[in-house]
Amino acid sequence: MTSLHILVTRPSPAGEALCKLIEARGDHALHLPTIAFVQQTILPLGAQDWIIFTSPQAVYSSPLRLPPHAKFAAVGAGTAAALKAAGYLTTVYPTTNQSSEGLLALPEFQTLPGQKIAIIRGAGGREQLEKILTARGAHVTSVIAYQRILPTIDISSYLPLLKKKQINVIITTSGEGAQNLKRLFQDQGWPEIRQIPLIVVSDRIKLIAEALGFQTVWVARHAGHQAIFEVLEQKRNELCQK
Repeated sequence: MTSLHILVTRPSPAGEALCKLIEARGDHALHLPTIAFVQQTILPLGAQDWIIFTSPQAVYSSPLRLPPHAKFAAVGAGTAAALKAAGYLTTVYPTTNQSSEGLLALPEFQTLPGQKIAIIRGAGGREQLEKILTARGAHVTSVIAYQRILPTIDISSYLPLLKKKQINVIITTSGEGAQNLKRLFQDQGWPEIRQIPLIVVSDRIKLIAEALGFQTVWVARHAGHQAIFEVLEQKRNELCQK
């Protein structure tokens, strides 16, 4: 089996974990996190029926003590795993369409008159959950747990790899992560990057990537590591021929 050289833009700690798994499978991983996080101060939430986490980072940035008796929900398996690692064992999350849309389709969130729901998310994130849950009768509190920023990265060590075409595929798990990749490289390396196949984790991110100029974009079933590896294996022969 020919080894792949894979550029991972997923932020830490999930990006580091993905790189370790890639290396364990016999490929080569290069970690270039294109998003950094600044934690925000979170005031006490008060009593809640549900607390929804929109990303693993929302879990990492949350208080250690959350309101008792609240039920926990996550937009996908990765966020649910972060909750489990933090000690919150009972979590509802969509197993197929792992997204805000998938969460909203669950039976637990169809009829919500009078329910108190807190959504833990990042600044500038999508507001679809808040709008639809409110329309279904819930009293929703949106809690900004962190802010995403463009990291300061010296790209000079990556440029020779791009010129020599030594990166086979790129993995990104958010639209902003793809946009920041272009911001970081700009004219230096971007013409080469946009020609490298890109793996994303939703059709929405695919549209963003294509608008940025990526020529080949493949969509994993969800943001979990296993779904990403499925795409890598399906496309391995094609990638090794590039």
